Amino acid sequence: MKRKLFSFIVMAFLLLFIGYGCSDDSLSDREIQRMIDESLNGQWQIVNVKINSSDWQWFENDIEEYHFVDVNLPELTKPIFDDGATLAYYKFNNNTKTALPYVKTIYDDQGIPFMETYSCDFQLGTPSTVRFYLEASDVVIYDRLPSAEFQIVLIY
Repeated sequence: MKRKLFSFIVMAFLLLFIGYGCSDDSLSDREIQRMIDESLNGQWQIVNVKINSSDWQWFENDIEEYHFVDVNLPELTKPIFDDGATLAYYKFNNNTKTALPYVKTIYDDQGIPFMETYSCDFQLGTPSTVRFYLEASDVVIYDRLPSAEFQIVLIY
């Protein structure tokens, strides 16, 4: 009797071990999205920002030089800043965007290449702000600055 019981326990353990080893632990895209939605409680906010050519300002000191624009962002609260996420995108058009920083190579009038970088940082305050930067690798002061559109996504 003990031998049959021992054999039964060993067989049950082997079946359990083999069955678990063959199981599929992967999650479907739908399950992953549901988990994200539940953990975020579906809370996010999108802020679109349009910067006109005339909005850019020039900053210069002994160490660095760049163009910038400060934009009020009252939607950025302390809970979002501390425990959420802030994402920023450069928008090419209504159907295409890329995450910041966005770096591209441009050729000047003489065919000399330089790199142009769009980036940003966020500052918590009253009101909170986002500062967008436009920097050129040749530290050029643009004659005519480009207009630009950005999208900020706040997740909390």
